Amino acid sequence: MPNDVGRVGQHRRPVAHPLPDPVANGDPLYKQVRAALVHGIESGEWKPGDMLPNERALAGRYGVGIATLRAAIGELAAMKVLVRRQGKGTYVCREDERRNVYQYFHLVRDDGVRELPISTLLYIKRARSDVATAEALGLPRSAASQWIYRLRNLLTVEGLPVVVSDIAVPAKLFPELTEERIRAGGRTLYAVYQSLYGINIVRTDEEIRAVRCDPASARLLQLRAGEPVLQVRRLAQTFRQVPVEVRTSIMRTTDYHFALSQGGTGA
Repeated sequence: MPNDVGRVGQHRRPVAHPLPDPVANGDPLYKQVRAALVHGIESGEWKPGDMLPNERALAGRYGVGIATLRAAIGELAAMKVLVRRQGKGTYVCREDERRNVYQYFHLVRDDGVRELPISTLLYIKRARSDVATAEALGLPRSAASQWIYRLRNLLTVEGLPVVVSDIAVPAKLFPELTEERIRAGGRTLYAVYQSLYGINIVRTDEEIRAVRCDPASARLLQLRAGEPVLQVRRLAQTFRQVPVEVRTSIMRTTDYHFALSQGGTGA
């Protein structure tokens, strides 16, 4: 049976999708609508780049008022899951639209010059998870759920290696992940996650420490073992705070520094 709404030009008469009773559920009504919209994105009903049905159709679908619907859409727009385009409608964001290319690359030369890095995948392999990684990714204890993909990635700027990252993702969420698929799936791993697997990264948490460079990273970064570097540990999550990636990056600090800007441009 076809969906009640589809892509642009395929909209059908809306069918009601009643929400859970707000009193029994405990969540404000707009959050229930937000969860329903997220479900539509996760299930593939609305794919990256798709336009959602208009506000009246969505409000009728969920049995809510326009104001409640707008509150739900507003939160997802703030999370850059949806984007509103004036005079056109509301769309599911593609990963390349959601993020500035420098959002996760914070290394700047000491002379202030900021340049785009070139990414090189050094390897990808399927392996059993260690205990710490399994706990961070929330993997079930069953043996079949303990498989992960391990990736190592190198970023260079004008030929100089500046960041080496060790990455782990659950094999169950990313079946048949290969070097070929990664290269064809997008310019960043997060674009690959979205375009090939429908997984949107909506939150990241990072811990930054000053450490001494380990011998393996030192060889890749063309440094001496023991030189000071930055270690950044990141946990990336999709909807409902589900962890999908653990990443540990070692960053060169010789001739470079970590720069982060937050907030608006000011008055």
